[in-house]
Amino acid sequence: MGYTHYWTFKPAARGEASQVEAAYQTAVRDCQRIILAYQKENGGLSGYSAHTKLGQYGGIKLNGKGDDGHEDFFLREHFSQNLDQVYGLGGGGFNFCKTAQKPYDVVVVACLCVLAYRLGDNVKVSSDGSVSDWAEGLELARRVLKRKIKMPFSKNEAA
Repeated sequence: MGYTHYWTFKPAARGEASQVEAAYQTAVRDCQRIILAYQKENGGLSGYSAHTKLGQYGGIKLNGKGDDGHEDFFLREHFSQNLDQVYGLGGGGFNFCKTAQKPYDVVVVACLCVLAYRLGDNVKVSSDGSVSDWAEGLELARRVLKRKIKMPFSKNEAA
């Protein structure tokens, strides 16, 4: 199957949809900042999120460039869209991205850390990787956003 990250969006509790959407939009903007910072420092990314100014598009589309790419990492424009339709999976909020541990994996990990940080119980994140495999991505998120973001899963919760 290959080295894969997983995340599942959970519906907002009754009366909390607008707060969850606001948190999701903040997470998407944070991810865009991380992607642009990584691209500026290291290059090697493809997808509209890596080559447009901050906020030009809603959502996230990212991959590595050329042989350093594997599968696209997607975040839909609005939180509720992530619950309705998942690329090729038929919905339910379940998502995955196979990165094959290629260089862009660091950015995908950083974005997943941000999703967990911003959305809390409205997203569950796991991975084929271990906590140590996520260290560089977690550090990227912390450095770019200047926040004390935590690892979104424990060593026992990796897939």
